[in-house]
Amino acid sequence: MKRFMLASYLTPRFVGYCLTGEVLLLLGLYLVSSVGRTPRLRVVEAIIMTVSGLAAYGIAMLLSFEIASEYRRSPWARAAWLLLATSAAISLLKRSAGTPLIDFVDASYRTGPLRGLVDNLMVVPANLCLFAGLVALWWGIHRIGLGFRIGRRDWTVMAGVAALFVMLLVFREDLSQGRSPYLLSRILQPVGLGLLGMACAFGVVLHRYAVLMGDGRLAAVMRWLMVYVLMRGGLVLIRAAVAPSQPVTIDPTSTLNDWTFELLWQIVHWTMAMAAACRAQLTISALAELKKLRTAKSAAVPV
Repeated sequence: MKRFMLASYLTPRFVGYCLTGEVLLLLGLYLVSSVGRTPRLRVVEAIIMTVSGLAAYGIAMLLSFEIASEYRRSPWARAAWLLLATSAAISLLKRSAGTPLIDFVDASYRTGPLRGLVDNLMVVPANLCLFAGLVALWWGIHRIGLGFRIGRRDWTVMAGVAALFVMLLVFREDLSQGRSPYLLSRILQPVGLGLLGMACAFGVVLHRYAVLMGDGRLAAVMRWLMVYVLMRGGLVLIRAAVAPSQPVTIDPTSTLNDWTFELLWQIVHWTMAMAAACRAQLTISALAELKKLRTAKSAAVPV
């Protein structure tokens, strides 16, 4: 009986088409409204961003669970992809709670302290699972004994990345939840930033491994994971530096900078899906090669 695999349909090409399609749609809508041809189609933008975000994290979650099921005899690799799948699942819930569509029901929610509390209640476990997943993935590769080592320069860059997030923690009163009426929100936000900082530091390790692996398919998985982690961290740092207390909302007075920032976050969603799709495609390719070998062997057997 042929085994059903989502990876046969949710391929890297499919994810790439979805990412490109969303960017082109949002770019087209913004350009048409910016030249005065039509008013800002905020509802359409909100629907596209919400559906795309849910689809991206849904794909990442499903494929990661499918990948984890392959590693029954490799506990560290299995744990890594289970943790990454859990992180994607929590991020999916966070995207649902922070959808721009809520702006049209309650305009004060996405800019209020309750949104910050809800966000941080999900950001902390999502970042914890992300960081733990990257550590498990690194340890699993390290145990194989491929000769990959973290050099002094890598440790220096990792320390530099961590230092940037430490600066945010020092000045946490200037962050969006620094003066929140909810004590839990004020506590969780720096914890979430700290976990994201550690995950970004491990993004340097992923880059190191990707370089050593060359241009292979496994290297592509590492690169996309690196892009996902570092792009998330970079956007958080930029937002904290430029407008720490100003949340992004889709309103008629939002600037090009706000729209660009929101678009970049939409791209981040798809990078995790691309990493999972690239890894899942390794299994599909291996099964296809195995099928070819079996077919060739059967054809070689004399009747």
